[in-house]
Amino acid sequence: MILFKNANVVFEDRTERCNVLTGNGKIIKITNEPITADNVIDCTSLYLAPGFIDLHVHGGGGCSLMDESSENIKKALLAHANHGTTSILPTMLSSPEDILIDTAKKYTKIAREFTDCNILGVHFEGPYLSPYMSGAQNGESILPVNENSPLLDVENLKMITVAPELPSADILAKKFRDRGVTVAAGHTCADFDEMEEAVKNGFSDFTHLYNASVSSHKEGAFRVAGAVEAALTNDGCTVQVIGDLRHLPLGLVRLIYKCKGAEKAYFITDGLEFSATNLTDGDRITQANGVVAVYKDGVMMTEDLSRLAGSASSMDILIKNAVEKVKIPLVDAVKMATSTPARVIGVDTRKGYIRENYDADIVLFDEHVNIKKVMVNGKIIKE
Repeated sequence: MILFKNANVVFEDRTERCNVLTGNGKIIKITNEPITADNVIDCTSLYLAPGFIDLHVHGGGGCSLMDESSENIKKALLAHANHGTTSILPTMLSSPEDILIDTAKKYTKIAREFTDCNILGVHFEGPYLSPYMSGAQNGESILPVNENSPLLDVENLKMITVAPELPSADILAKKFRDRGVTVAAGHTCADFDEMEEAVKNGFSDFTHLYNASVSSHKEGAFRVAGAVEAALTNDGCTVQVIGDLRHLPLGLVRLIYKCKGAEKAYFITDGLEFSATNLTDGDRITQANGVVAVYKDGVMMTEDLSRLAGSASSMDILIKNAVEKVKIPLVDAVKMATSTPARVIGVDTRKGYIRENYDADIVLFDEHVNIKKVMVNGKIIKE
């Protein structure tokens, strides 16, 4: 058993000085009273939070999460785990359906043998996206909606991003929802009304809000609302936020938080291969979909520097940005990286909170969100 002593525990509604005892992969006891254990970690002046959960990430540590090598995939997972992300939904770029299916099967095997980061399933970002909002996706891999998609039978699929305005998208969304898959709107040209209808038809999340989607704009003499405004105002929809302050400026992150709160908005890294690592301006990578991305001014961009191509951040940086720059309270910033994403994909009965009998996924950090220790299922993986 391991005892975390005198920690500032980040609960869902407060921080409180507590002792947290773990054993057999679980949180056994949380108390203000003195408690003993053979292995004691002094947490004086440190914060103890649930392990971070990233539902949208493509790679890390120099490796892609669509790599053919399982060992490279493990390197990517470990890179994020060392930054406090104890649970991940590996995200697949738009690809032919058979490739997505094969990749998902690979993750079933990796999840059984790799214990330094929890693989919660997979997230398919496509292939049923708008070709007009492809972003850094490979246009050749964007497909029309298939009502009888073979992706419906992928057992470990937890989330799929679909453009809701596409023909038959509503039919497919209902089928995925009925199978327990979270359906996110994204890479979309949908307008306000189409997004409102989409929420009625099974869409319950929005992929990287504002990025690769339509927001308020003028048509002729009049201003019209877009899918973004529908997502901001519809209580039936949660939203993903890339909090690197490059994909979205500080003002928009603050607006999203004001509109949705920490219960309905959550952080994603959307990290590419070189997220959770050190980069210098001009570093280039070729993504798993063949698209070249360049690191420029703190963010990945397409080779011609005309479009954003993914984040280079890790989840600890997003929380640090939220607290120190956006001025989101620490409790809410942590919630946006833990309990809220856990609830979005239905794993909140065992992850995302510091509660007795929950999985012992724990992060220790200082007042500036510098990670000091990481525990995954009761095992310290970062000292």
